[in-house]
Amino acid sequence: MVLGGLELEARCLFIASASHAIDKANGQITLDCARLDRVEEPTLGMLVTVARFAQRRGQRVVLNKPSKRVRSDLDDAGVSYLFARKA
Repeated sequence: MVLGGLELEARCLFIASASHAIDKANGQITLDCARLDRVEEPTLGMLVTVARFAQRRGQRVVLNKPSKRVRSDLDDAGVSYLFARKA
């Protein structure tokens, strides 16, 4: 589950957890974005870090249920190409 408004320590823990999951995954990792209202800069950095980590391993991050605002925020930041999306 991806949440916004996380402090630095929580973002670091999320990145470490997601990176561990990517190391064990085969092909893609899905992040639940249903409770993410928008993507502010710290959350954007966290998501991009995870997506690039996955890319270096030949995998893809899938965003599950991103809101229209989240999709727009990723488009505006020029990083939406890093993610696949579900519903």
